[in-house]
Amino acid sequence: MKHNRTWASTTLAGMAGKAVRDLRRPSFPVDATPPSDMTTDQPGRYPLDLRPMTAGSILDHERVVVTRAPTGETYRNPVSVSLYALAQHTGAFAAGRHPATGDERSPGVQALLTQAGWLRASQDGNGGWRYPVPVPRYGVRPGWYSAMAQGLAVSVMLRGYATTGQRSFLDASEGAVELMLRPLDAGGCSHYDQLGRPFPEECPSDPVSHILNGAVFALFGLCELSRHQSGTAHERVADRIRDSLTAFDLGYWTRYDLRHTAPASFAYHCLHVALLTAAGAVLADPRWPAVAIAWDRYTRSPASRLRAAAGKGRFVLKERRARS
Repeated sequence: MKHNRTWASTTLAGMAGKAVRDLRRPSFPVDATPPSDMTTDQPGRYPLDLRPMTAGSILDHERVVVTRAPTGETYRNPVSVSLYALAQHTGAFAAGRHPATGDERSPGVQALLTQAGWLRASQDGNGGWRYPVPVPRYGVRPGWYSAMAQGLAVSVMLRGYATTGQRSFLDASEGAVELMLRPLDAGGCSHYDQLGRPFPEECPSDPVSHILNGAVFALFGLCELSRHQSGTAHERVADRIRDSLTAFDLGYWTRYDLRHTAPASFAYHCLHVALLTAAGAVLADPRWPAVAIAWDRYTRSPASRLRAAAGKGRFVLKERRARS
């Protein structure tokens, strides 16, 4: 019993320290190109400036991003690879080097192409990238596909195509979207409602999890490919996600997913606000930023922030106890 009390107090102390660190608002700058400024052959700047998010990225000997698994081993995570690539692409724009001008020697553009090249080479025959790690929270075993990874990879490879003109990047993007929109029960990444509208699942769990940030990142990739093809495949996805936003609203904070009722961490709540703001610009739909403004107000309420931190802490502690 004494051991359990010591473990609990240590855990609570660690969580309290994390809560204090989380008081610093994370940076997710919105950098969306207005639809009127977009062209079908140039994807332009990514809707979010991901440089702050990817500042601590680790590169392996081939300059590809690696992620550390819970076991301590490193692996190439397609989401981390793509986030870094898109951040570097944004950096090339910020440095005044338009990625489509052929200046492939600039560090940002070369980093983009290195990650895009790995994504293209490692894409499997189904059009995706299987994860070699489990997700205990959702009961998912290794070997799963993520709609978030699919969508982000599309955004990276479209920029690779715009920079190099290599058709294989475009083909890989189309294959990634096909798998993203394939139903979960057919081995894909999307859950369909009664209206036939897909919700891109970051993690293909049963029951479905509906993770908000992963769905919106997937939507951005789909929007970019749809724009390139002058298509409308993204519209049903956008409608489904937008109509589900009220379910993520706890009245004082947002939920990370719809499988659990716990509030999201402060970082993910702020990411939700940024993603919805960016989606409004990408889709030219004011309903998205209207929700973002309401959610942003929660962050300005000390009572809401404290309630969310306490709720998230209880959820994490319950999870850890269940696994111990």
